[in-house]
Amino acid sequence: MSKSIALTDATFNQKVGPESGIVLVDFWASWCQPCLKVAPILEQIATEYAGKVTVAKLNVDEEEATARRFSIASIPTIAVFQHGQLVNRLIGVRPKQAYQAALDALLTPQAAATAPTSAHKAGHSVRVYSTPTCPWCSRVKAYLQEQHITFTDVDVSRDARAAQEMMRRSGQMGVPQVDIDGQMVVGFDRKRIDQLLGLKTGIA
Repeated sequence: MSKSIALTDATFNQKVGPESGIVLVDFWASWCQPCLKVAPILEQIATEYAGKVTVAKLNVDEEEATARRFSIASIPTIAVFQHGQLVNRLIGVRPKQAYQAALDALLTPQAAATAPTSAHKAGHSVRVYSTPTCPWCSRVKAYLQEQHITFTDVDVSRDARAAQEMMRRSGQMGVPQVDIDGQMVVGFDRKRIDQLLGLKTGIA
């Protein structure tokens, strides 16, 4: 029996609202083979995180208004909401650990305590261009999570348009690349990342 819930345009704001806590939303379609591949992973997460996280699904073909609202251009897109606010987005099929890490970053007491002062709350826009097999991509995302920085994760190996946009803006093909408020940072340049986000981590 499925542990996830189905969302519609009509029920989205009620199910993913300020009182809803943490909700993982799978934007999918029935014809999408990668969506079918990720579905059992998310059902496992729904069972393992029962009582702490709500796992939901929204069919982008049937509920077009909500898909447009969140600019869903590639599926599967797994979006993580906290108290009705979009705090993370993972595009394409990811390992189970990637979804767990996104949720655990919000569930830890330290992350909850510092959430009001996170970069997302401060108005920063952060996007990480990455690939699943890139070790430095994993490191930069882990660092951002340690600093409680919310970000959108874009898998350029699956999103050709995002890859082209990344190369157009930076002139570089390699990953990771981090877009912070429109400024492109190539590689895991911690000093530059800290500077743009206003972090004080002791790096000279």
